[in-house]
Amino acid sequence: MPPEHQHFEPPQTGIAPSQVQNPNDNFVAGVPKLPAGLQAGLGLAVAAFVLGMVSLPLSVFVIGAICGVAGIILAVIHLAAKLPFRTMAILGLVFSAVGTVSAAGFTTFYAVSIRNVVSEIQTDNESWQEYIGTAAPDITVTDLDGNKISLSGLKGKRVILDFWATWCPPCKKEIPHFIKLRETTTSDELVIIGISSESAEQIKTFAEEHKINYPLAAVNQPDLPEPFSSIQSIPTTFFIDKEGTIENVLVGYHSFEELQANALADTVQQE
Repeated sequence: MPPEHQHFEPPQTGIAPSQVQNPNDNFVAGVPKLPAGLQAGLGLAVAAFVLGMVSLPLSVFVIGAICGVAGIILAVIHLAAKLPFRTMAILGLVFSAVGTVSAAGFTTFYAVSIRNVVSEIQTDNESWQEYIGTAAPDITVTDLDGNKISLSGLKGKRVILDFWATWCPPCKKEIPHFIKLRETTTSDELVIIGISSESAEQIKTFAEEHKINYPLAAVNQPDLPEPFSSIQSIPTTFFIDKEGTIENVLVGYHSFEELQANALADTVQQE
């Protein structure tokens, strides 16, 4: 009789297929993978280092301080956990600390500078109080077209004397307000005169570029009588009423509404 057919099974090894490790699992894009501990250490160290480096050039801005503080926190976490790549983490800590301190220094400098400017403007405004309510001294200036303008000849009109310069940012910021004020009032109601110590040629070029529609004059300001010769900050704007009396003095930039309210104070009160 033919031998009976027997079924043979391969021997069991006791290892499931899912437990067999794929050699490719240790590589990412052909690069060996780091163990979890090394990955965490490298990630924190690199992050702290990069934030520290970024905080240095950005320390002149607030964002520099934010990067620096973040770098310090990550570096401290790394070092406290005693993770690998300590040298990089320490460098990140040092750079972040320097960036943070520098940002704090710049912030303090900005704050002090702003406070000093505000204080100077307040002091200038207070220093003009003694002249408010007094008669404006008569001055005669020659505008860019060669016309002579005297304060004494402007009685019956309100007058703005704006002391400014083409290089002065707040002065230039106010100019559109004076242009608008000139456009919305008649020359019989209000006269605006801009006075600068710069050359007539320089002022004329600027006036043409910005389409200034009111008279400008090149005057050596220290040669003018008090209080005009005492001006220390620009823009300084004098508001003179119809009787030739100094009604108000403003130092620094002011909005169109503020300038209009001072320029037309008599008209507003009558309305």
